Amino acid sequence: MKAYADCIPCFLRQALEAARMATDDEEVHEEVLRKVMKYLSSESLDKTPAELSKKAHSIVKEITNCNDPYLKAKQRDNKTAKRLYPKVKRMITSSADPLLTAIKLAIAGNIIDLGVSSSYDVEKTMTNVLKTDFAIDEYKSLKKDLDKAEQVLYIGDNAGEIFFDKPLMEYLSELGKKIVYAVRDEPIINDATVEDAEFAGIEDVAKVITAGGGASGAVLDLCSPEFVECLRNAEVVISKGQGNYESLNEEQAYFLLIVKCKPIAKDLGVKVGDLVLKKGGKQ
Repeated sequence: MKAYADCIPCFLRQALEAARMATDDEEVHEEVLRKVMKYLSSESLDKTPAELSKKAHSIVKEITNCNDPYLKAKQRDNKTAKRLYPKVKRMITSSADPLLTAIKLAIAGNIIDLGVSSSYDVEKTMTNVLKTDFAIDEYKSLKKDLDKAEQVLYIGDNAGEIFFDKPLMEYLSELGKKIVYAVRDEPIINDATVEDAEFAGIEDVAKVITAGGGASGAVLDLCSPEFVECLRNAEVVISKGQGNYESLNEEQAYFLLIVKCKPIAKDLGVKVGDLVLKKGGKQ
């Protein structure tokens, strides 16, 4: 998916928020904004949002000398989501359709997205998603493919959200599926890294790998050979969140997300706030 003009002010907002998380120095904040604006003014919107944001956030890291401005926020969200994890498990086991409930609650976790907003109500979202229909609904197709599959590649998105991915992976593991869980290879925004996967105990249910590339999304030209091989060989690919959709929308993957911005809504033909379970691929 190519970037939209609406992505530009979003990148600037992210850069300023990240700079403020890294330092209280207002002169540094201004320097960050000026350099990010200069970079964005010279770039084409033919690139994916994930590619453009990667460079914007690398500028923040370089100027602030802080490799992970979102670290405290990620730790906070991981702890909050860990407390909710038993509730998520109970909601799944008591459901008439555990797979559908696990998928919807995994999508609920996608509300934890500091790239879009610093304000979200996770428990309210958990309740709402179970009462809400998908705007794009390919659940039957996903269920059919999962029934036949032995191997699943699950591409994670954010810290905190990872505790909502885990119950779905546990359910699939109980069905005999072998799962590979992909996270980012280095900090960017509040995306999940290996450290977050370890905190959530993901290694108990899946093999953890890194997508590589340092972007908030799986930009294939930047990704590790191991990830690309998994993507090509997995019988089913489940991809969480907007950043992964932006960079992988033409791949044969199932995209699970809450639509949180106008560019994604426009690209998908839905509304902001909608729930999506869509199979990708070139049209």
